[in-house]
Amino acid sequence: MEVNPLIPIGAKIKVDKSKIENLLPNKLLNELPQMIKGEIVDYKMTDGMGIGYVLITENNLKIWIFNTELNEQTIKEYSLAVTNKYHNPKNSNLILGKYKVAYEINGNKNIKAISSPINLINWLIFTMKDVL
Repeated sequence: MEVNPLIPIGAKIKVDKSKIENLLPNKLLNELPQMIKGEIVDYKMTDGMGIGYVLITENNLKIWIFNTELNEQTIKEYSLAVTNKYHNPKNSNLILGKYKVAYEINGNKNIKAISSPINLINWLIFTMKDVL
């Protein structure tokens, strides 16, 4: 698994407002400039699929962003590889105001391998070890 480097806490970065307009409430958007400058104060993990940055803007607003929302200059400066694991949703794809995740399917998709009793038993053992 390839790990994308993280921008260090305390780093000053820039975010394009146009990339987060569908994700933030209008009241908060009105207080932000077109080019948002701020400092990373923490990391925030989503449902295990990605790590975002908690950013304090110059006017002391706290927002949460991902690599895909960063300014091109910031992406180049920190040598970040932008993945398409998260994509900017259109209104019809919006799920409760959050990103829709494009899950990657790995492994064997053959129905015989999926429905094999041995695989079912292995799956049960794997899932039950945390419960018991």
